[in-house]
Amino acid sequence: MSKDKVWTASNTEYAQHIGVLEVRDTREEWHEFEVFKISGDRLVFGIACNAGFLESGYMLLDEDISLDENLQELLRDLDDFYTDGPSYTSKIVFNERM
Repeated sequence: MSKDKVWTASNTEYAQHIGVLEVRDTREEWHEFEVFKISGDRLVFGIACNAGFLESGYMLLDEDISLDENLQELLRDLDDFYTDGPSYTSKIVFNERM
């Protein structure tokens, strides 16, 4: 879990599906995340399965930049997580599933 942020699951009932992000880790393995926008304040990411959507984490949106720029920040933080470790992330809040 993020060291200075508290994990809470997001209400994804009315979420807007944004797309899929893929990140490669240091062992050359790919991690794929479905991304949803929730109520204009956050992006949630996780995986979809037959049980539904399993949230791995979220990132609060920066209202001063576009959705595309927010997605790029999410991708950078996920890349930092998988290449340098969780202590190098600055925007995402994640749970133990990561």
